[in-house]
Amino acid sequence: MSLLFACITVLFSIIGSAVGQSSYDCSEVADNFIPCVTYLVELESRPADRCCSGLQVLNQMAKINDKGPRNICQCIEDLAYTMNAPYVASRIQSLSRECHIHFSFPISIAMDCYR
Repeated sequence: MSLLFACITVLFSIIGSAVGQSSYDCSEVADNFIPCVTYLVELESRPADRCCSGLQVLNQMAKINDKGPRNICQCIEDLAYTMNAPYVASRIQSLSRECHIHFSFPISIAMDCYR
């Protein structure tokens, strides 16, 4: 998993934020979201503490500018595609409850980033 994470981080560092101007890029989103993936694909029964703390960071990042939520959503969608990680809908829905957090960015099975 750490080798995969390193490869994805390098990939996102190279492409930067392909979804628009912001003060962060997809590698920062990946750093904070990857700890959630094992929960979202049902490899763990609860999200790791690093997942929940990463989501808090992403919430703060989403408030940087108007495009923040959309950019984060797009980065998460790209991450899922790159990792070929099919997120389980019920896990996405329970993530905010499990981490005691309200998302400031869209996340769903459909990953509709432009709602």
